[in-house]
Amino acid sequence: MAVVATVEIARGTGVSGKYGESFTFTRKWIVRVDSPSTSVVTISRAAGVKFNDPHPEFANHRAMEFDLTEESGDGMAWGLTVKYYVPPVEMTPSSSTGLPQDFWSASGSTSTSTICYDSLERPIVNSEADALEGAEREVTDFSIVLTKITGDLSWSPLAAYYTQTVNSSTWNGSEPGTVKCMFRSANKKFLTPTDGSSDSVPYWESVWEFAYRADTWEFRPWDIGFNQRVTANGNPEESPSATRRAVILGADKRPVKSPVALRNGVAKTPGEPPDVLRFRLYKSRDFSVFGTPS
Repeated sequence: MAVVATVEIARGTGVSGKYGESFTFTRKWIVRVDSPSTSVVTISRAAGVKFNDPHPEFANHRAMEFDLTEESGDGMAWGLTVKYYVPPVEMTPSSSTGLPQDFWSASGSTSTSTICYDSLERPIVNSEADALEGAEREVTDFSIVLTKITGDLSWSPLAAYYTQTVNSSTWNGSEPGTVKCMFRSANKKFLTPTDGSSDSVPYWESVWEFAYRADTWEFRPWDIGFNQRVTANGNPEESPSATRRAVILGADKRPVKSPVALRNGVAKTPGEPPDVLRFRLYKSRDFSVFGTPS
């Protein structure tokens, strides 16, 4: 039960193409065996072509598909067809692991976000310099998406450590704090190996999103309130030693009905615009483990 002859033939050989896509080259062989019980795996390897082998004339076109069909009706002759084309990025195997390579893509999404300053960096306040709370704007977040390939579950601790974090240093040309990492999904897949072995190779395909926001991912509310910091005798005091607080009174000596702009915990002079507080909601991490988008 063995292959006795393998001949490449012209019938069925050719090339096809479509504008904007790579050519598809087709080669065909007739494989003759000494028994109809010969293993189809053995027959499929008779031409000596493995997945990812280069085309004889166009090296960047690789063997990506094969088809084996019975030709003689008695199981003694088989037609082996191999198709070559430029592998899609997500199917290009790594030279070191044989698994598909990591690849990058991009997307965009739109949401609303609270805002305290306009495009000219002027505080959004009314004519009396009172904060206009609840002001929002439409925000388009530009995201880079990484499909990361690993041969095991090594993506799992990465997901736990990096999800909902921001870049601690400049990454992909983006300033610290402007890129947020989010783990999206992971799927286990199987690959027919390029070395011609019969066993499929398992691997994991994990998807990560890196969302960019130019004004960082900090939370920035107005520094406003109804109470202020006072000393033991009730005098407003910005010093940390003023550990008590009291209701802010208006000109009529009654508690104010709307929040007042504060500075270091003390009411500002009427007419002064409020300041913005800055809170880091996400931990910072070094994103270099993911490489650089390319």
